[in-house]
Amino acid sequence: FTPFQQPESHHGLYKICCLMCHGERLASIIDVLDIRRSVHLFPNFSAVVPCEWTSSAVLELCSSFVVNSFSDRHAYLTIV
Repeated sequence: FTPFQQPESHHGLYKICCLMCHGERLASIIDVLDIRRSVHLFPNFSAVVPCEWTSSAVLELCSSFVVNSFSDRHAYLTIV
């Protein structure tokens, strides 16, 4: 995913997008010791959510997400 930029002005949350190279998603294998915490992602969509987006498929089908820094107190203090 892309690194954080400026938070979105209308809600103050960070938008991230899938990194792509030649039409394929970029991915990395990282050491488990480098993981700080999990995050809650909202899929970024317009007025209607596509019906093919399910909880098991949305990470593959959606290209941009919003990081929910309000999911818990620690997330808010860590992300913001």
